[in-house]
Amino acid sequence: MAKPPNDSKDQQLAAAAQSGTFETKPAAPQRDASGETIGGFAFFLSLFALLPTGLILSWITILEVRPVEIRALECFAVAAAFGALLGHFFIRGRLSVFIHETKHAILSNFAGNRRKGMRVDANSGHFVYSYTKKTAHLNALISLAPYILPLFTVVGALVALALLRDQRLVAVALVGTCYGVDLVLNIRDISPIQSDISDIRGGYGVGLLYIFAWNLAIFAPLLAWILQGSPGVLLLLQRVTNFFMSLYLAVSDGGQLSGDGP
Repeated sequence: MAKPPNDSKDQQLAAAAQSGTFETKPAAPQRDASGETIGGFAFFLSLFALLPTGLILSWITILEVRPVEIRALECFAVAAAFGALLGHFFIRGRLSVFIHETKHAILSNFAGNRRKGMRVDANSGHFVYSYTKKTAHLNALISLAPYILPLFTVVGALVALALLRDQRLVAVALVGTCYGVDLVLNIRDISPIQSDISDIRGGYGVGLLYIFAWNLAIFAPLLAWILQGSPGVLLLLQRVTNFFMSLYLAVSDGGQLSGDGP
């Protein structure tokens, strides 16, 4: 998508390149005569569901999931800081852009879209795909994929689950390191010059809110696992289920009482 030269934009890009951030065009959906803005009713519905869910998950985790050993939490914090340093100093330039665009591609492929191409330069890039009417509602999610998809954390968790079940602190350290890498890459990529975010319907602020809500919802079960392992995640799911069942019953009872009124 060609744009006319803009001095202030050029200055932003120069400053971003020095700090290690970069500009990418949004994961560009291609559909004949679509003319659609990224993010519609389904996107906003998911946002209104995701934000309170993330807050509830975090609240229940903090109140209900007690740490079995504080060393695991300390180990995770140190490992996450180490991972953040690794990501900041060693994942830069083309590698950083490649990871960014790969996250677009992963969610696009999961949605069933057709890949059209990917460009990776030192400080910019873009991923292009074609979509159908059936997958159009996922375009906003694909656009925000680099900021919400914990790619390294997922890989670390799978390795820990497969190889480190009997070495809890080592598993926590591995996942913590991977989470730190994801966190620093996500934060570093967030910028007003990122059209991935600013082109979302509602603008940059709505994109940031969605990124925050999604990361909050991801971190809550991760924290439950750090505190108690798999039993902590199961406890969180149980408490969340009980909470929503209680909420449903309260709303149902309220509806019946209002219906029985004069």
